[in-house]
Formats: sequence, C-alpha cells, structure tokens
Amino acid sequence: MRPRLVVSVVIGTLAACVAEEKRPASANDPYSALSAADIYTQKGVRYMQQGALEVALDDLRHAIELDPASSDARDALAVLYEKLGKTEEADQQFREALSLNPENFSTFNNYGRFLCNTGHIQDAMVKFEVAYSTPLYPQPWIPLSNAGSCLRRAGRSAEAEPFLRRALEKNGGYPPALLEMAYVSLEARQYMSTRAFLQRYQAIAEDTPETLWLGAKNELALGDAGEARRLAERLGTEFPDSGEAVQARRMFGKP
Repeated sequence: MRPRLVVSVVIGTLAACVAEEKRPASANDPYSALSAADIYTQKGVRYMQQGALEVALDDLRHAIELDPASSDARDALAVLYEKLGKTEEADQQFREALSLNPENFSTFNNYGRFLCNTGHIQDAMVKFEVAYSTPLYPQPWIPLSNAGSCLRRAGRSAEAEPFLRRALEKNGGYPPALLEMAYVSLEARQYMSTRAFLQRYQAIAEDTPETLWLGAKNELALGDAGEARRLAERLGTEFPDSGEAVQARRMFGKP
C-alpha cells in the first residue's frame, strides 16, 4: 500500500536528493515506496516548517511537475501560498487537491483553517466536520480544535467550547486545544479554569509570548499582582521584541 502523506503533521527524515522516479525498495527504508513527487512534497513541507519558504516553493512546484495528480503536493502548496499571502492561489490549490482526492482529509482540515482565516466561517465549519467525522482521519482532535478556535476568534466562544472539549477528550495533551480553552475560560471570567488550562499547557509545551501574556492578564484578574508582574518580566526577558512584551511594559512599566 502506498504511504499517505499528511501535510498537517511533522514529516520524518527526508532524502537529500532524488535521481529516479522511484527509490529502490528496501525492507528497512520506510520511504522506499515513495515516488519522487512524494519525496519532493515531503522535502517542501519540511522546508516550509523550517521557514525556508523559497526552497519549499521550488520543491513543491517540482513535485507537481513530476505528478500533476498529486493531491498531497497541491495541499502542501496551498498551505505555502497561504503563508506567502497568495490567497487566490492557495484557494485554487486546495480545490485542486480535493478534486484529485475527495478523501484527503488533511486537506479538508487545512482548507477549513484557511477559510476561517479568510472570513468564511460557515464554509470552514463544513470542511472541519468532514475531517473530524470520518474514522479514516487519524487525528480528529486537530480539526475539532481548529473548529473551536475558528468560532472563538469569530466571537462565538459559547459555540466553540464543545468542539474544544471534544478535542481534549480525544487527546487531553493537545496544546492548541488547551490554549483555546484558556481563552474561552478567561472570556467567561472563569479565572481559576484559565489558570488550570494554562498549567496543563505548560506541563507539555514551552511558554510563548501569547501564553505568558494571557497568564499575566489572568493573574491580574485573580488579584495576584505579584505573579502577574513576574510573568510580565519573563516576557521582557525572554521575548523582548514581541508585541506582548510591548503591552506588558505599557501596563507594568519596564522590569
């Protein structure tokens, strides 16, 4: 069976170069059955994750030259076009990916996220539902969490919460869902719940400017000005150029 590529998750070690249309088979090589197009797709995804967008663009375009019918390559190229701000090109590639493979559930998830980011909330929710409803998609907590995030950012936190809780039921250690629940709890003025979700997040993931600033605001709401200032000072020390650090300095002054 040909291995499936999943653009929304981290890809394993990649081949440095491709000389033939298909690599020689090897019992110890998990990529031996991949075509050249598949390998260039994986390389492109890896470079995109590393921020080397121009190199990623070259590899993904080459993957499509090698196999114009590759749904995975078009899905990855759509994600890259979105990062590059090429909205129309991204939308076209997402559509092509789904027309080539209507069971590419990674594309349904990625396309849903794209549609949400471009303001098409209802269309996004339809795409997410296809991804999280099928037993064929191995990580349903990802589209569930994306659906919740989409609704929360659209000002519909009450509708977002059930999606986020379902995501955490399927994977209680998924950091994006934990962070989104922290936001939902803060907006509902459930400050102890916000603290608890942030603590669960911090137990499995590194703090970011976003989590530190969210924590500082929440601690202020709980009346712990000392802890809020400590988090603000961490922002200034660890992420001095972030927008959150600028906001912290405005609120608390320089450390």
